[in-house]
Amino acid sequence: MTPVTQANLALPDLQIPSVNQVALAGFDSPLSELLGTANSFNQWLVSSDNSTAGYTDLGGLADATGVAIAKMGFQFNAVGLLPQVINDHLPILSQAGLNGSASLESMLNAGTTIGLIASEGLWNLPGAFVTATQQAFSGDIPGAIATLQSAIVGPFVAAGQVALASANYMLDNAVARGTALLGAVPTLVNLVVQSSIGQAQVLAGAFSTVVQNVITGITNGNAEEAWNAAVDGFFGPRGIPGTILNLTVGAGVQTGAATVVPSVRGVIQAAVHGIADALSQTGSAPPVPPPAAAKTASPSASALRVAAVQESAPAADSGTSGGSGGSAASDHSTNSNAKSGSAGKSGAKKGVAGSKRPAKASAGKSAG
Repeated sequence: MTPVTQANLALPDLQIPSVNQVALAGFDSPLSELLGTANSFNQWLVSSDNSTAGYTDLGGLADATGVAIAKMGFQFNAVGLLPQVINDHLPILSQAGLNGSASLESMLNAGTTIGLIASEGLWNLPGAFVTATQQAFSGDIPGAIATLQSAIVGPFVAAGQVALASANYMLDNAVARGTALLGAVPTLVNLVVQSSIGQAQVLAGAFSTVVQNVITGITNGNAEEAWNAAVDGFFGPRGIPGTILNLTVGAGVQTGAATVVPSVRGVIQAAVHGIADALSQTGSAPPVPPPAAAKTASPSASALRVAAVQESAPAADSGTSGGSGGSAASDHSTNSNAKSGSAGKSGAKKGVAGSKRPAKASAGKSAG
């Protein structure tokens, strides 16, 4: 008889889980929860995302309304703290730098203008003395005094007005910004106090919720429920660690449809932008402009000569067309006195031109 042997069949290798493996499958890993919390911290630190999902995915804020409150009320412009600082450009220091630059520009413009007024005044002073002397010799004493007054006192008055305008600009701005800061202080103090109370309440509520969930699991006799409640609550990004992140470096915790308890970071950002806004206020006094028109305070000698030439022709006509030379000279002398008080050296030269015409008239009479 032919012997019959058993065939070798290739059967699959079945892995049957043990009872312990089946029991641990539904239990959350503490390490995984801690890694999830670390990931949330990383996002709150360096993420440049500014979308609604970027905030709501990390917990704390529930919807677009809460995100809008964080952005408009607490000046969030990025999920991460580091991108936020970069985007803000240090608001207080930046505004203080801009204020200092504007004040320095006004001071430099004032200094340049004063220097230009002094330069023109000194340059024209010898000519003013000569003109005043000629006026005095011709009998026009008031005109000579007016010429000297315009040449000496005028530049000092103009320079003093420029210095006063520069000081007024800085003082006016300081008052405006100080008033704005004093007005912002009560609001900022109230924000800090209310936020601190709200943060303490939210944190206490999160701790109470975790403890209650653990107790519920134990009461139900469900070890897995109690374990997960404890692990998720004490280690996870949606538990107490996540709440702490939301209240410190996060965007806060939304407690109602339109209510958000701000984080420490949010309070600081609101305070920084509030102070920067107060420092951006300006007063009504304008800064001192560049010295483009400074020379008008002290006309140059060439300008005076041009004015004298333009006035000489009609003055000569008026001196020869009257009934008597003495009458024309008297009228011109009166006109010279009036103009020398308002036009400085220009009026002085007109007085000199007028004083020569009576001499010509008297010479004509003697020759007759």
